[in-house]
Amino acid sequence: MTVEYKLKIRTSAKLGAGTDADISVTLVGTQGESGPHALDKRFHNDFEAGAEDIYSVKSMDLGNLVLLRFTNAGGVAGDWLLDWAHVTSEGRQWRFPLFRWVRGGATVDVLEGAAKIPRQAGSARESMARRELLKHRQQMYPWRAASATEGLPGALDLSETRPLPKDELYRGLTEGSYEVVIAKTLASIKLHLPMLSSAWNGLVDIFDFFKGLEVPQLSQRWKDDYEFARQAVQGINPLHITLIPSLPEGMPLTDDEVRGLLSPGTTLALALDSKRIFLLDFEILDGIPMYRKVNEKGVEERRWAPASRCLLYLDDTRQLRPLAIQLGRDAQKDPVFTPNDGEYDWLAAKIYVRCSEGNTHQMVGHALRTHFVAEPFVMATMRNLPDPHPVYKLLRRHFRYTLAINEGARKGLLAEGGVFDDFIATGGPDKGHLQLGKKGYQRWKLMDNKPRPDFERRGVLSPDVLPYYPYRDDALPLWDAFEEYIGGVLRHFYRTDADLEGDAEMQSWWKDLTEHGLPVDKLPCQELSRVDDLVDMLATVLFTVSVQHAAVNYLQYEHYAFVPNAPLCMRQEPPRQKSVLGPSDITAMIPSKSQTLWQVAIGRALSSFGEDEEYLLNEFGWREEYFQEPELLALRERFHQRMRDQLVAVKARNARADVPYTVLQPDKIPCGITV
Repeated sequence: MTVEYKLKIRTSAKLGAGTDADISVTLVGTQGESGPHALDKRFHNDFEAGAEDIYSVKSMDLGNLVLLRFTNAGGVAGDWLLDWAHVTSEGRQWRFPLFRWVRGGATVDVLEGAAKIPRQAGSARESMARRELLKHRQQMYPWRAASATEGLPGALDLSETRPLPKDELYRGLTEGSYEVVIAKTLASIKLHLPMLSSAWNGLVDIFDFFKGLEVPQLSQRWKDDYEFARQAVQGINPLHITLIPSLPEGMPLTDDEVRGLLSPGTTLALALDSKRIFLLDFEILDGIPMYRKVNEKGVEERRWAPASRCLLYLDDTRQLRPLAIQLGRDAQKDPVFTPNDGEYDWLAAKIYVRCSEGNTHQMVGHALRTHFVAEPFVMATMRNLPDPHPVYKLLRRHFRYTLAINEGARKGLLAEGGVFDDFIATGGPDKGHLQLGKKGYQRWKLMDNKPRPDFERRGVLSPDVLPYYPYRDDALPLWDAFEEYIGGVLRHFYRTDADLEGDAEMQSWWKDLTEHGLPVDKLPCQELSRVDDLVDMLATVLFTVSVQHAAVNYLQYEHYAFVPNAPLCMRQEPPRQKSVLGPSDITAMIPSKSQTLWQVAIGRALSSFGEDEEYLLNEFGWREEYFQEPELLALRERFHQRMRDQLVAVKARNARADVPYTVLQPDKIPCGITV
């Protein structure tokens, strides 16, 4: 019996998504195939960007549709970005979401979109389609050799003959890729600084950089002690502050040295006992090689970022302020500076701490603990989970552009001769920044990214201990929303742990992840046998790529662009004596003009949003919808309602704050790592 199938096909609205190539489709069902049908309406420009085109295909009854096979004949600019296709026939309907490219000269199978784990596949043909899709994906997404990623997470293997898959590339962005922003920022600065070789005072002349750019707000208060402490709880890396019960070993500090800095009648011992002393510790820099290079004229250039540490005190106003700083670990040669020391001693000490924090942040807190630990999950998902798998549907939107930005960072920032060699203290011939990343990875486990246990470990979970901690207060409700959403979706499919153990695709995902991406000792379980463990793991991954990445990324311009606030290198060795520094010494310590130029440009680029950014809370919902089941759409709506409630709460708190913390507003948190 011949039946008619109505196909509604949506082409993406992205720039360049449409095609003039000849497109044909074959419908594949449980009872056979239709044969190829050209999709071409007379006097109509098919498959324009943003268009929804409707076609009719007549065929014998194919039973339940399993997939649509699209063939693109190719030609000039022939690639086609297909969002989805909907098919109806005699009261039946099927949905085929894709949101990927159909390349010119290629054939792509688009599987029917109902979310199913393998045992729910309705036919042998459907199961075979899932296997064939994964076989193709595994060729597109090969792992890099273990020797090439030794000491770091596994990564996608790329070469000139095997470039990044087009599905992972930035889509039609004119402003959103970080390379474009870097170039435009450099051009804007140089336009207003025609005399780059002139004398340079980094404390004064830095303002000249912003004649064509926005001035970071902290530039007016960066020397203030309360501002210094504020950045520990809502700055670029609010993940270090730790409550301590005693002074760190090797940090000699006496009550006499902090006279007048504590509450009346309070000693250091009493302040520690009453939970009012906190620590920022960048010990991880100890032993990391710093930039050291002799140029062709025989002149040696050196840079420093010491393994510094800083004590913060919670005063009677319940605000934090810095109490003591040590720019090293040696009690004999590394003096402890306090606000009672000279103006320039204390200012220099704070600047060195910010430099230590910056080098640690860039390579460990940012690059490693968000970008590079996410990549193995992207790889395992693309290689082992077909489009209809619920975990693929749950994760895919959060992985958009991550492989592209990671490869861009490896080539443009981290590689020998890359941008980091130009201005970061741990860059240079000895590759200290890479050693720092490996050292951070050696110490890291995925559950370190889970916020509530992290706050507990650092003793700062309770507002009674640390009253003002906006990162904590914003992160926890977001985590709870993710945990509820992901748990609801997964438990809809895995009613028991046995259901997860019997999911061959997820077991392949786990095997691939642990053999090539992250060793099992970095993960919360030894085997993938409990639904609770999978919920925990995926909630942590999605929290990491959205919330945590937003926190450690999108304040980079505000934090780093006013370079004296947080230089990424110091050009002088940390002071070993007190009362010897003056204003000219501060100028000699902080970055040169060219180093400042790069730091401003990189900070601005890495703080930028793409013009097609998708946020946790989009005004009109997520553009790419993978689920169609009412129960799952209800879970998604519950998640979005929690995002709306959180947005109201954040705005209300910020209305009362001296310095608003907006980076974790749900409508400003991208779903994934896109820059």
